[in-house]
Amino acid sequence: MAGADTHLQALRALHAVTKRVHASLDLTQTLDAVAWGVVEVAGFGLAAVNLAEENGDYTTVAVAGSDELRDELLGSRGSAENWRELFRRAERWGTLYFVDHRTGVPDSLYTWVPDIAETDDPDMWHPMDCLFAPLMAPGGEWVGVLSVDLPDGLRKPGPEQLEILALFAEHAAIAIQHARLHSALERSQSEAEYAATHDCLTGLANRTLLRTRAEAIRHRPGVQIAALVVDLDGFKKVNDQAGHEAGDEVLCVIAERLRHHLRDGDVIARTGGDEFVAVVTGTGLHDTIAATAERLRAALAEPISGATGLHRVGASVGWALGETGDDVERLVVEADHAMYRQKRRTSAGVL
Repeated sequence: MAGADTHLQALRALHAVTKRVHASLDLTQTLDAVAWGVVEVAGFGLAAVNLAEENGDYTTVAVAGSDELRDELLGSRGSAENWRELFRRAERWGTLYFVDHRTGVPDSLYTWVPDIAETDDPDMWHPMDCLFAPLMAPGGEWVGVLSVDLPDGLRKPGPEQLEILALFAEHAAIAIQHARLHSALERSQSEAEYAATHDCLTGLANRTLLRTRAEAIRHRPGVQIAALVVDLDGFKKVNDQAGHEAGDEVLCVIAERLRHHLRDGDVIARTGGDEFVAVVTGTGLHDTIAATAERLRAALAEPISGATGLHRVGASVGWALGETGDDVERLVVEADHAMYRQKRRTSAGVL
């Protein structure tokens, strides 16, 4: 009857872990639940989950059974070489790996040894014995290791206890895969959203994001709004003579200079091949916006030296000033007209 109760407890614990795997995307919390389930139900005094890193090392991410040991081991890293050596010396117990103290495993492979008496009884647990459950992805690669110590009664675990441990390992592997798939999906969605709202070459906002942010800006109370339109002069010559790689390099440098000379809260967008738009807000812009435009003209006219050589372009900058509630798109159109007037004056030699 006691065995049936233990088995029922194990099933309940596994069910709780399964629910957490499907309900929670917090990998740390889920693996904590796995480790504590192993301690409370599988009959081990200590359990730790070690997560595989890209370089093959393992980082301890969950520890149950001892607060002191948790503080000592959590976040510790074991080298891939040490783990490989440990498993090379292990006996296979089904899907599990047991390292017998009599194999003479070097002390350097142990990060912690329990304070229990040594024994020559082959049925008893020795302080240098180790038991591990690999955490396997569906493709067969190891995503982590569940390590346990101090089995009940300090006796080597029997078949039922080993089976329960293997089941917890399967659920830990599922939790890791679940969290990683979710993270990959989030990254994919984030990358798609970024690509839809940013210029792929310069990383600046595109027209879509410019409109969205401009609409938000126009509702900020008590501020002035200014739009600046920047169009490069001589950019076609760079593309024609030095190639598109050089043109891309010039555009990226121009984007960085715009970021440098404008504030973090300003919206900067690439709206065409060699055209940029900035929307700025603040107070007293009527006193500073002309100087800002002139500063941009001077900064963008500085020579650009890079991997493709030395290049020079100029910039025509037009601006328009408005107030809270003004149509920002209208200000951009006015700034665009001002920019073309300046470009014509430059071409005619007036400036």
